[in-house]
Amino acid sequence: MSELFTTAFLIAALRAAAPILIAAMGAVVTERVGVPNIGVEGMMLAGSFTAVVIAIEVGNAWVATAVAALVGVVLALVLGFVTVRWGADVIVAGFAINVFAAGFTVLMLSEIYGSKGSLVRPDISVLPVIELPVDDVPVLGAIANQNITVWIAAILVGLTWVLLFRTRFGMHVRAVGEDESAARAVGVPVRRTQYGALAFGGFTAGLAGAGLAIGYLSSFTRDMTAGRGFIALAAALFGGRHPVGAAGAALLFGAAEAAGNRLQGHGVPSQFVLMLPYLVTAAALAAISIRRVVAERRSLTRVEAA
Repeated sequence: MSELFTTAFLIAALRAAAPILIAAMGAVVTERVGVPNIGVEGMMLAGSFTAVVIAIEVGNAWVATAVAALVGVVLALVLGFVTVRWGADVIVAGFAINVFAAGFTVLMLSEIYGSKGSLVRPDISVLPVIELPVDDVPVLGAIANQNITVWIAAILVGLTWVLLFRTRFGMHVRAVGEDESAARAVGVPVRRTQYGALAFGGFTAGLAGAGLAIGYLSSFTRDMTAGRGFIALAAALFGGRHPVGAAGAALLFGAAEAAGNRLQGHGVPSQFVLMLPYLVTAAALAAISIRRVVAERRSLTRVEAA
């Protein structure tokens, strides 16, 4: 175990957690507004593909990241239009986004680059690494040479907290999520708030996809998000729909992924390694369900006692 939990492990855990954490911040906001962004997986995947294409064709990782985030916003607004405007089921519409992104990215990969599997090229412009002179400091050495995606994720936690709890928009988001009818009665622009929350969720999903593709992996592979969008949703729920709690959950899932990768080097079967992040996610969701059941029973007991 001492060989597993080292500075190298912490570095890998932060790298693995960063895309999940970024997407989880958007998931927190959409959960708060009462319109879960089930399409976050597809938005991340579309963001990853867009980031790689723009990074190759334009040669600027920052432009690629911005366009990827914009693609996420567009997909989120489409989701909002069919759910908020037309009243479609948010889960069905979200999965439609996921299926569309999975198929469309493979189609475009084949049409543009003649590949149906992966895109790995030396001319992919990548996001920079931030170098800090703390390599030899225990624990802090984990942030000495991290990709800027990790720092973006950390900053986004604070920005999301401010957005939710220190702005009028955040107050509207929480009001709409608590009671849509009451919020509408006091003059809160419900639809505009829901669209805004979904747009933020799409922005972070596209940003997370870009960080994964040109910050974490420097390539694109079909279905490369591999469930990270759903893990981000789980992190938002496990963290109590709070930015700090969701950040902690994302770090836990990132640590599970990093631990799995390191265990593979110690002779652990690859099947278990691949399963580990999802096993932790399933355990977290089970804990959420148990917590909700206990809370409901306590509430019912109080009502009966009264």
